[in-house]
Amino acid sequence: MKQDSNHILNSNKDRKVTFEELHIRHLNLLMNFRSEKLNNWFFKMAIINTFEDLKIFLNNLKKTKHKCIIAIEEKKIVGYLNIFPLNFKGSCLRISKPNLTTIKSSITEKDLILGLIKKSISITDIKTASWVINSDIDNNHLISSARELGFQPLQKVKLWSKNNINKSIKNKNENYYFIDEFQAITKLNLVNVLNFIRSNQSPLIRTILDLDQKDISDRNDSNSGAVIHNNTVLCTIIKDINFQDNKIYTLTIGKSWDARLSPILKNILNKFFEKSPYSIIKTYEESAELNTYLENSGFRDNYQEIILVRNTIVRNESKQTNKINQSLESIFEKLNPQGNAYPSPFPLKSK
Repeated sequence: MKQDSNHILNSNKDRKVTFEELHIRHLNLLMNFRSEKLNNWFFKMAIINTFEDLKIFLNNLKKTKHKCIIAIEEKKIVGYLNIFPLNFKGSCLRISKPNLTTIKSSITEKDLILGLIKKSISITDIKTASWVINSDIDNNHLISSARELGFQPLQKVKLWSKNNINKSIKNKNENYYFIDEFQAITKLNLVNVLNFIRSNQSPLIRTILDLDQKDISDRNDSNSGAVIHNNTVLCTIIKDINFQDNKIYTLTIGKSWDARLSPILKNILNKFFEKSPYSIIKTYEESAELNTYLENSGFRDNYQEIILVRNTIVRNESKQTNKINQSLESIFEKLNPQGNAYPSPFPLKSK
């Protein structure tokens, strides 16, 4: 929010008196007034004076898609989670891992988690096609609660870090393989990067995330980039907002291993971790050749997570066919029999 310009007057006793527009940040000062009538007027004026700032802030936040759900027991918060969009269109919402406070509750941890998620997906003013939850693969309470509420396993991810971080930071004079193919993501290559990422997602994930150019821009920072050789994208590294953590980046390669990456990818990642030593690289479990390459190159598999999704299209199709044991991919293939590599008949063009 913008800060108003304050006028300061020095009194005779070297005490400063400031003159400011009444703002909602001054509410604690209003407690000094004993007059209920005067307090009501002050509160009203504080809200009016702050309204424009709040309106701008909430519009930027896309307030209808950002929510915080809390569990209350005896006027105390015993658990909470937040909801936020994973794409610019707001068609895919992420439910964060439920956080339970240290205050002891009369109900079980499982029931708290179940209640928080159930409340999240029942909010009527949120219109979305997909809900996504990430869970550690051994978090049985979260996984079972999500499954009970209609979430289905989508895929597993691996989160990698660099071994011997301190050593890699100090060794500044190491002779890296000269890399001129790793490029920053700019307006000139943004469409190629987007098309590459979408074409290497499964049809279901592509539909759930529904990424566009704005999403790639939002995930782009100084550590992001793409290996582009002869105008062909071989791999990308972009920030992953799914974790609400700027230090986690998704590494995407083609559906099959490209031998051109073998001599350069390790050095690209070494440079990446040298620049940002505490970052994490995310890959998908099904990228077996990439994961083997990372393991053989000295990167450490820290932990794994499972992604669960509740998708309205999939649920409706499942109800119509009444085949409970169908996989998500088989259901989606029936909805999109073309099997096109891109979400539309042709690759995206620059706007």
